[in-house]
Amino acid sequence: MKRLVRTVTSSAFALVSMLSAFVGGGQTRADEYPSRSIRLILPQPAGGAVDLIARTLGDRLSEQMRQPVIVENMPGANGSLAAGAVVRATPDGYTLFMAVDSNLVVNPNLYPNLAYEPFRDFAPISVIARLYMVLVANPNVQASNVRELIAFARSNPGKLNYASIGLGTSAHLGMELFKLMTKTDINQVSYRGTAPAMTDVVAGIVDVMLTGPPSAKAMSEGGKLKLLAVASPERSRLIPEVPTMDEAGVPGYQMGSWFGLLAPAKTPKSIVDRLSLEVQMAVNDPKFSGRMTAQGLDIVGSTPESMLALMQADTKKWGEVIKVTGTKIPQ
Repeated sequence: MKRLVRTVTSSAFALVSMLSAFVGGGQTRADEYPSRSIRLILPQPAGGAVDLIARTLGDRLSEQMRQPVIVENMPGANGSLAAGAVVRATPDGYTLFMAVDSNLVVNPNLYPNLAYEPFRDFAPISVIARLYMVLVANPNVQASNVRELIAFARSNPGKLNYASIGLGTSAHLGMELFKLMTKTDINQVSYRGTAPAMTDVVAGIVDVMLTGPPSAKAMSEGGKLKLLAVASPERSRLIPEVPTMDEAGVPGYQMGSWFGLLAPAKTPKSIVDRLSLEVQMAVNDPKFSGRMTAQGLDIVGSTPESMLALMQADTKKWGEVIKVTGTKIPQ
């Protein structure tokens, strides 16, 4: 998938025209929706990428739609608290869910009694952005690039360790996919968060991990980490000197989280389509895209149909990885 970082160009004016046509001739007139504030519920605490995306998007949508967009952080229960609140809401476009891809395409494959079913309970609106991961290594690891890392891991099965930040996370499943594609044996060491995991990689207690571009860049500038490859289709603007996995010798390997906006199931299609167009306008705004790209995020802004297709493809992909690796949540 090509990076879709955009600026306000003719595409933005095309979206304005589409919105004008929608308001004038659609099923839901502008004076009917929105007529009051919109709740944007997310399954993460304040701070971090999801919160930044939600609040920056909320500002843009508030300005465009002339109604407040109130962000509510509702972490807990593997996303079920936030998801459940949205599922129970009236499907009228006034309660929306800002989800991480794992809430939609990984958790249903891991948790047997999840309190929601993504394809039954939600109407996709738009994929907002992606955050591709960077493979980093402690400077003492005997590999200066991905090919050398693979060669070392194959010659020394089980000797290398990777830091994970929990089952089902990008740092976990991304490395399991890497192991499958490269036929290597690298042990998982699980941590409660990115900070302690990164600390141990820097200290040499663990050898490698997948992390986001900002933290990878910060640690590499002090010589604390080696950046081996970025798991994206194109090089990152934040760290352009780092090769992609394709360039580094693992063709077809991509790993990154994406963040999407959804409404409760049975929300009128006219409202879902209106919101999708508003999101596409918002991500074209430099006030949004500038903040996102500074954090290493790639802007998307998709249609509901393409978001649904992505959900279907990724649910199948991660379901297969989870099955092959035998990943299970302890009961």
